[in-house]
Amino acid sequence: MIKGIILDLFGTIVSNKRLFTPICSKMAADSGTEVEEIERDFVDLYRRHFKNCHRLPFRPERYYYYLLITELIEKYDLPGDVESYCNFMYDSFSKLPAYSDSKILKKMCKEFTTAILTNADDVFVKKVIERNRIPHHVLLTSETARSYKPSEEIFEKILSLIGLDKTEVVFVGDSIQVDMLGASGAGIKGILIDRSKSYFDYVPRIESLEELPSLLRQL
Repeated sequence: MIKGIILDLFGTIVSNKRLFTPICSKMAADSGTEVEEIERDFVDLYRRHFKNCHRLPFRPERYYYYLLITELIEKYDLPGDVESYCNFMYDSFSKLPAYSDSKILKKMCKEFTTAILTNADDVFVKKVIERNRIPHHVLLTSETARSYKPSEEIFEKILSLIGLDKTEVVFVGDSIQVDMLGASGAGIKGILIDRSKSYFDYVPRIESLEELPSLLRQL
């Protein structure tokens, strides 16, 4: 019997569409460069610096963003410093909107122990949850856990916090590599939320959080 739901945050509950556009727009304005060019570089550097970070000695996301931003400052001769750009970016993250279907979580919190598990730093996670009034019982960030999904360690920590066995919970996330494989590796049943309608063959799969209650009744 399912007693708890663990959910990813960005891309699952909160929109991460064009996540880096605000910081890249600022850098473009500061350097006289096209936004698209900086955004391409930003995404490429993000993939390089964050690749396999779950296998390395733990560092918070800010550490990797500092490395990334430093490279962009040097390449585009940006006038700002690393900290100010990172703070600007984190502030933009904290203002991201929740998906409209996240309202279902208010009802689900009454039926299930509901937890949020996210690869992110505390400072903007707490703000975005407060601003969007996202209901939940337990929150665990990678910064607090000192580990990243898809490592088994972070899933074990969230299970300990909610006091449930891995057979009593499901994990809902939008990434197959980070969320679904991570949950599976920890022995937790994963449910893919496929908002982009890209993985029709994946099972179990939903396109909206509003589909979650009926799916849980079938498990």
